[in-house]
Amino acid sequence: MSRMRMAAMVAGASVAAVAAGWALGVLYAPASGGTTRRRLAWRAQRGYRSMRRTGKSLIDRAADLAGEELQATAERVFERVGRACSR
Repeated sequence: MSRMRMAAMVAGASVAAVAAGWALGVLYAPASGGTTRRRLAWRAQRGYRSMRRTGKSLIDRAADLAGEELQATAERVFERVGRACSR
């Protein structure tokens, strides 16, 4: 099967999946559009805050690890320079 045909099949399946999801959402929506949008906005905001906290935590941890590694490297350099100077 050619790449073009495979890409067309994947694109077609994607469009069909989106259409099916939209149709089911419209048929089974538990609330009005305005309420649903507010809920979605609230959940998106909550997810954003969670990701931001996680990102900050990861950045802080990376900075701590980099600082520890820098300190260990500096100690090794000073030790080697000290040994070289005492010879």
